[in-house]
Amino acid sequence: MSKLLIIGAGGCGREVFQWAKDMQNHKKLWDKIGFLDDNLNALDRYGLSSMMVGTISDHVPDEGEEYVCAVADPAQKIQICQSFKNRGARFVNIIHPSVIIADYSTIGEGVILCPRVIVSINVNVGNHVLMNSFSVAGHDVTLERGCTLSAQCDLMGHVYLEEEVFLGSGARIFPGKRVGRCAKIGAGSVVIRNVPANVSVFGNPARRIE
Repeated sequence: MSKLLIIGAGGCGREVFQWAKDMQNHKKLWDKIGFLDDNLNALDRYGLSSMMVGTISDHVPDEGEEYVCAVADPAQKIQICQSFKNRGARFVNIIHPSVIIADYSTIGEGVILCPRVIVSINVNVGNHVLMNSFSVAGHDVTLERGCTLSAQCDLMGHVYLEEEVFLGSGARIFPGKRVGRCAKIGAGSVVIRNVPANVSVFGNPARRIE
């Protein structure tokens, strides 16, 4: 029996559950979908408690199980994914049926592409990238491992996001700009110049904040 296990039962996890169900409506991929979370009561208030399989910290992957990590924080996400890979887990992509992926683009493993996402031509999407609804990666964009884009983000042509970058909702990055590893872009920000690693920026135009 095939089983999809969603790592993380918070808001992001419940959204991913819905997108996986939408995929199932087009083609059956799994016999069962469940959640892993260290808070075993995380789904109780949503009527989904029966879908809680176990904890993240103690889970041991089994044959027929596939995984996706629905944790938005990039650093935490990569830490969890590496731990699960060390245990032998196999990660799969959750790509909503409404997503557009152009030719000559590459998609890694454990990627989550939510409804109405557009991946343009010659885009490179790394492992465990999350692009939330209505976000766009323009031509020749690169998103390295673990990046998280909140809803309605716009990466214009030739933008480069290094590993574990986080974009808040509605962030926009001008063509050809590079965002350094582990940087954070605030919601609604407009990035018109390169962003160094490990800094947070906010505003229009985006400026460094402490």
